[in-house]
Amino acid sequence: MKIEKTTTEYLGILANISWNSNQWSNNPTDEDILKSNFGYVIKKRFMNESLNFGHEKFKAEKDGYYIGYAPSFLDKLKKNVQIVFFASRDYKDSNLKKIIGLYVYPLYGEKYKRTINEKKFEKYSEGNIKALPDNIYYFQNSVPITNKIAAEKNLLPKDKKLARRFNYLTSDNVHNIIKFVSEYNFNDIKLNIFLYNFLFQENLLEENQILENKLSNIIIPNLADTIQDVIKLEEWMKNKQPEEKDRVSKYIERGAISNKVKELNNFKCSVCEALGNKTNSFIKSNGKTYIETHHVEQVSTRKKGVLSISNLITICANHHRQMHYGNVKLIENNDEYFKYKIDNKILKIKKIFLH
Repeated sequence: MKIEKTTTEYLGILANISWNSNQWSNNPTDEDILKSNFGYVIKKRFMNESLNFGHEKFKAEKDGYYIGYAPSFLDKLKKNVQIVFFASRDYKDSNLKKIIGLYVYPLYGEKYKRTINEKKFEKYSEGNIKALPDNIYYFQNSVPITNKIAAEKNLLPKDKKLARRFNYLTSDNVHNIIKFVSEYNFNDIKLNIFLYNFLFQENLLEENQILENKLSNIIIPNLADTIQDVIKLEEWMKNKQPEEKDRVSKYIERGAISNKVKELNNFKCSVCEALGNKTNSFIKSNGKTYIETHHVEQVSTRKKGVLSISNLITICANHHRQMHYGNVKLIENNDEYFKYKIDNKILKIKKIFLH
């Protein structure tokens, strides 16, 4: 199906708020207040946007909406805005502006009173934007945005610079920001489903993104927990073209199934282990070993079982490149292991299975 994209002015807004070290779900620190980019915050020592992403912590109003705040949101704002991205300058990171979250299908342009009996709401009693909690998302990884990045990636309307208060965004800008956010939060499957569904509803998807949207709805975090779900995915892909299968292959190697396989194999490189060596890799900031996954039988071959977990091995970056470009030959593939000939050495690698 071919989706015709149309360019719509004012589909979105990039709104600036003060930095909050408690993820905009609690009081700001004294340093947050003193280093705010907004003079009124420093003067009043008060940050109204402090609970903008407290939607999972605090109750919504009786109408189902959660109330937030954005400086300078007036009733003269364009009324066809469907998405608001919130950005803030991180004074702890050279005052770099970062997109930290969003509201989809918000209501805005007037004051909204918080009426729920919640202690924090006594201090932060009102806002000027609201959205349903399911339409609010705080990013695991904030996304840097500068005038240079915005120009290179078409994140702002032509010839526009980042404004101090807010920028209007065309549908093209919104589409590109969503792609940019997705790149920074690739492993957040829930977020990517959320983003792609919005693009689909707004008629902004390209053909390859339609495929990824379908995959996102199938490859959810618990997908790799059962053989039946992997079989379901393989059945769905049975008659797809090789190019589509290649995209599926890359998606699996970087997504939820990949993460499950890494856990099952204790983040070890199967080739290093078969050679009797320690995994040749590095430790990430979360304390886990950096490791990649590799399809032994390539998805494009359409062979039965190519999408299953047992067709994946975990592998260090160096051996992954060797698998694709080195002197490597798969000489046996049975129910229990793979047998490779790598630089004239015969290696036996046990298959990984779900428990």
